[in-house]
Amino acid sequence: MTTIFTIARLGAACAAGMLFASNAALADCQSDIDRVERFIDDPDANNLDMETDAQIRGVLEEAVKENRAGNEAKCQELINQAKQIGGVE
Repeated sequence: MTTIFTIARLGAACAAGMLFASNAALADCQSDIDRVERFIDDPDANNLDMETDAQIRGVLEEAVKENRAGNEAKCQELINQAKQIGGVE
């Protein structure tokens, strides 16, 4: 009986840890999204040509969709691509 409770507690702890990690990861992607949005909305901070600006905005839009869908890995992949295109730190 004690073993069942131990397994149940371990399972609950793992689930809580995964939930926390998932929420933290979503927050990381969201903060990167915010950073890229601030960058492209501030013409004094960047010297982007129209083509590059449009390219970043397109990738950013896809990252936002993936973030809303909860697909953290794809969101982070896309937002990293947008950051690289624009040279966002």
